[in-house]
Amino acid sequence: MKRDRLPTPIVLAASSSMIVIGVLAWMVARDRAEQAPVETAQRPQVAELHIDDRTPEAVAESFYDAWRRREWEAAERIAVGDARARVHEKRARDAQLDAQEREMAREAWLALAGAPLTMFFQQSDTLEPDQRIALRGIAGYDVMSQPYRREVEFEVVRVAGSDGGERWRVERMVPGRVLTDVPDLLKLADE
Repeated sequence: MKRDRLPTPIVLAASSSMIVIGVLAWMVARDRAEQAPVETAQRPQVAELHIDDRTPEAVAESFYDAWRRREWEAAERIAVGDARARVHEKRARDAQLDAQEREMAREAWLALAGAPLTMFFQQSDTLEPDQRIALRGIAGYDVMSQPYRREVEFEVVRVAGSDGGERWRVERMVPGRVLTDVPDLLKLADE
């Protein structure tokens, strides 16, 4: 019985055509992928910085929040003495970063700004009645799903406000022991 066979040149032509079609399909798919808009990671939603200087606890929390966000003008408005000098030092250090370091740090600062701050005050001591108070507590927030907790101490002083009322200012802030593993992002931010 005679078998029907396709001639070799036809088999080779058909095979070559299929290979060419496969390569063309791969190239077209690759080109489309390169032309497609690249989705970038969404930036964290940045909550507005809220400054409250009506109570010792509120001004301490406001100052720490402005500090971690690198909102130096806001931090300076509610600082006096040593705290104000440290704001100036940190601002000057940030200004000395080269463009690449500043861009890397900016990404870290944006992530920090998007992380809501919680301040747990554990101790309050009167240093001068109705004038100076020492506060101790723990600052906490989550950075890229990693918790960050740090002890922090403040000394706050009462001052006359521009509206005739009394306000509070941070005179000293001492960041203390870090209670959690430091997220990599914060190592970049040099908090």
